[in-house]
Amino acid sequence: MVVTHSRALRKTRDIAAKAAIFVVLLLLSVPFAAPLFWLASTALKSPDQVYLFPPRLIPDPARWYNFVEGWTAAPFTLFLRNTMITTFIPMVGEVFVSAMVAYSFSRVRWPGRDKIFFLCLATMLMPSVATFIPIFLLFRTLGWINTFLPLTVPAFFGVPFYIFMLRQFMLTMPRELDEAARVDGANTFQIFGRITLPLVRPALATVAIFSFMAHWNDFFGPMIYLQKQELKTLTLGLSTFESMMAGTGGSFGLISSRLPLLMAVSLLICLPCILVFLLFQRYFVRDVLMSGLKG
Repeated sequence: MVVTHSRALRKTRDIAAKAAIFVVLLLLSVPFAAPLFWLASTALKSPDQVYLFPPRLIPDPARWYNFVEGWTAAPFTLFLRNTMITTFIPMVGEVFVSAMVAYSFSRVRWPGRDKIFFLCLATMLMPSVATFIPIFLLFRTLGWINTFLPLTVPAFFGVPFYIFMLRQFMLTMPRELDEAARVDGANTFQIFGRITLPLVRPALATVAIFSFMAHWNDFFGPMIYLQKQELKTLTLGLSTFESMMAGTGGSFGLISSRLPLLMAVSLLICLPCILVFLLFQRYFVRDVLMSGLKG
């Protein structure tokens, strides 16, 4: 009886501790979830509901047509195509090239390897604004302005932060895997493609998330290099959405009857980032639990 009572008491304490942790995490998530909730709420409101006081959190009635009207009010389908080009091509380049460079720094022995790696890390200390003007002049000389090349080609030279992260992950892998593969006759590229890449999928998923978020939400790069209307991305299109709908070059003010449409388009642009993060996080956790050596 004493043992049974002790187990029941311990189980009750565990449940209470988990409930307390859940409540604390829920409260901490409110400041982060509140803007997203307000964005979705405003996107479903009619113009006369936007400035009611006290604010109406749940639109009544919900105006779902705001999404259609806002998306078709400007060429957002074209902007979406441009954004996909400037997002997925660099993402593939950054993931694959960074993995190759990280493999060279972690699994292949060659003279001066560590010194070159530290030099690669040193480039992270250089502010991007310090190199912006030389890079812009280089791209202008090459005739790449008003093309997607400045936003895609640099990705195929790797990213120092991603290289560092993947290298650290690869260093945790036992070298016996490489040695066993070489005994079986595999060369360096076969070891990289058939052994290393499958085992570093969690790190690759993380790099893919970071890369997707960075390029999808990039505003500065497209603003500088893409000046033609037909080349603009979603972030640039969103920044000019208010003036395009008003038919003037006016200000991007929030006090406007078009605010629900603006919020609707903003929510549509944010939605892929949320979905990609949730989907990749699921596979990331699964790979962390299942990857490794067995037997």
